[in-house]
Formats: sequence, structure tokens, C-alpha cells
Amino acid sequence: MEKELKALLVSGQRENKRILLSVLRDLPVKPYVVSTTVQAKGYIASHQFSIVFCDELLRDGSYRDVFASLRANSTATQFVLVMRDGEWEEYLEALKLGVEEVLRPPLSPIDVDLTLIHAFRHSAIGLLSQV
Repeated sequence: MEKELKALLVSGQRENKRILLSVLRDLPVKPYVVSTTVQAKGYIASHQFSIVFCDELLRDGSYRDVFASLRANSTATQFVLVMRDGEWEEYLEALKLGVEEVLRPPLSPIDVDLTLIHAFRHSAIGLLSQV
């Protein structure tokens, strides 16, 4: 039996959400969709996620706020930054913070698929280490 992953999508961008949801639709992934840091923090406090996709900039903050909240609750959750405006320095800063992957819009389904494969592998390794 496949383990269902929970994914949190934090985005105010309609196109990002559409692509992410279309890729997740046929996979054993339960998506939760929010558009602000406040909403994301609420879900992070009450749910355990396998992966979080988060836009670089949100209406009420940035990915850093969501990332800090996530790491305070879980170090195992994969964090994927969707970086629209940042350049090389911002990319390196995100990696130094501990962001596992960075995607650039427009998101392509193959990039999202590869990111999910990494998350599934990470989740499987985590399950094996608990045995």
C-alpha cells in the first residue's frame, strides 16, 4: 500500500497553483492550498507535511516566514521554493537557509514531477530509518 503524502501549496499565483494541482491530481498526494503566511503557519502547526511548495513572495510576507515556521515544527519536511524574482544571490541564500529545491516559474510538470520523486524518496528513507 502506498503512503499518501501531504503537500502544502503556499501561493498567491493562480498559474502556479493550477500546475501544481494538475501534477498532484493523479498521485497519492493530498494537497492543501493557502495563499498567505498566516494561513500557512496555521496549517503547519496542525498538520504534518511531506513537502511544501512556497512562492518567494506572498501578500503578507515571504517564504522565509513560512520556512522558519516549518523548521520549528519539522526538520524532515521537504521545502521547495518557487522563486520568481530572485537572482543568483537570493538562490544561494535560500540554499544556505536549508531550502531543498528551487523552481522557477513558469512551472513545468516535469520539474514538479522530479521534485516529487525526490520527496517520495526522502519520505521512504525516513520510513525505513524508523523500522
